[in-house]
Amino acid sequence: MKKLLFVLLVACCVWAAWDATRPVDNYVVKTVAGEGDTLWNIVGDVMSQEGDRRDIHEVIFYTRQISNIKGTLQPGDIVLIPIEVRK
Repeated sequence: MKKLLFVLLVACCVWAAWDATRPVDNYVVKTVAGEGDTLWNIVGDVMSQEGDRRDIHEVIFYTRQISNIKGTLQPGDIVLIPIEVRK
């Protein structure tokens, strides 16, 4: 049993090391908020279209910062969404 756990641990470490060395594309997607849009919907849609697999809460946090969104999203607000995609 200990040998099996050790092999699984080594396999996880090798996979994590390989995943950490994969190149990453970082870019920003610019969109404009419409009537009834929420950050959750806009960011979630863009993340799924672009293949970003990070936690949506993290991306919304950075979206608020770089887009300078202080309160509720208003129609016409420019939303800059930071995307990170592993190759």
